Amino acid sequence: MNSLRVSLESIQHVASLTLDLDLSAPGLVCLVGRNGTGKTTLVRALRNLSSADTFVRTATPYAFSPNSRITYVVDGTEVVFVYDEKIRSLNCRDVIPFEVRSLISAELPMPHGTRFNYFKSASEADLDIRRAITLGNNDHPDELIAFLAAIYSSTQYSSMVEVTVKGKSYYALVKDDGTYIREDYLSSGEYFLINLYRTIKGTAQLIVIDEIDISLDAAAQANLAAWLRDFCAKYKRKILFTTHSLALMRQLETSELFYIDASEDRISIGPTSFSYAKARLFGFSGWDRYILTEDEVLLGFIEAIIKKYCPKTFFRYKIIFIGGGTQVVGLMKHNEREQFLSSPDKVIAVLDGDQRNVKFVSHPGVHLIPIDSVEKAIYAESKANCNFPFATDRDNFSGAKDFHNYLQQARIATQKQIFEYLMNRNDKVLQDIVGVLSNFLATAA
Repeated sequence: MNSLRVSLESIQHVASLTLDLDLSAPGLVCLVGRNGTGKTTLVRALRNLSSADTFVRTATPYAFSPNSRITYVVDGTEVVFVYDEKIRSLNCRDVIPFEVRSLISAELPMPHGTRFNYFKSASEADLDIRRAITLGNNDHPDELIAFLAAIYSSTQYSSMVEVTVKGKSYYALVKDDGTYIREDYLSSGEYFLINLYRTIKGTAQLIVIDEIDISLDAAAQANLAAWLRDFCAKYKRKILFTTHSLALMRQLETSELFYIDASEDRISIGPTSFSYAKARLFGFSGWDRYILTEDEVLLGFIEAIIKKYCPKTFFRYKIIFIGGGTQVVGLMKHNEREQFLSSPDKVIAVLDGDQRNVKFVSHPGVHLIPIDSVEKAIYAESKANCNFPFATDRDNFSGAKDFHNYLQQARIATQKQIFEYLMNRNDKVLQDIVGVLSNFLATAA
């Protein structure tokens, strides 16, 4: 395959988005941009070509309308998915050629990505893996060992073996006493890289990964780009990925980095420099204080808390939503080393309360809101409070986020009303985080 064009229309908040890829030239394509610009929607659309139920399994029905449409053009062959009222999602009524369906292998973010779930087939193949290791019927995967050793700067992978069971390769670390650690019992980052290597050696010409950095530490992120570039050249692959990692972005060539931008719901994708991407993503100039947080909803809630409880602030501040809690704290620690935002005392992280049992929250610069999350708190209130003001007749919500989004989509409550309600209901327990923000922003008495 030499070319691929993907065009999205009226999907979620994306009115129009087009991606053109030259598949004849192996290499890396990194998409960066603010949350909400359509990166994950685009990855879902790419995966949908090979797995037509992708949107059914991973997206809310409210993401679509009768105008929703995805058009794929692969070397002149057109495949079109349109809205199907029966499944409340996208559907294609034509037979998709096998060579087109097998073109792409795509990895979604949490919780749908393979890297966040146990590798079931490895567990099922354990008896065969054990027998092969006992009998010495295994190979020494030198290339994978070198890959992992370079990414993690470690020699612990030298005892790794490769076992083939029913045509599929499995990997394990064999210890001196003959016991072994299967790949699915390694860290999520190690497991992800093993699965990525397996995918690269597979048949898909285009490999797509959303949030490639999410399970990797900063050093691993920095070491990844060169190896992926070499793999692309050796195995004739195109690897497209999204990231929020400055460590990874810094290692990319100018021709590999692209900024995805939203303007009036129309999405554009264009080449960018590292400095431009850094400035656009994090706003690294003109601010006295920085508050790092997980997502746009929590950002809005922090803004609402500051507006209500800390209306007079001395310092100019910037709240930046990064992604998961691990990414937020990782960025803060990265700033402590390089101070690309500011000095460490001018940068804090505020996370959802459901992160309270995670080890990194012990860091002195990390603070939690007193509720699990805005979405979980408003959903819990709807069940526990008989005087809940945002009543709805619907009761088949898939979870807290579905309920939170529905309140706004159905115009039952605005985001501002949800924030105000939660602040009133949690006024006393909010005072700790109010104190943190007041001191950090030098609120006037």
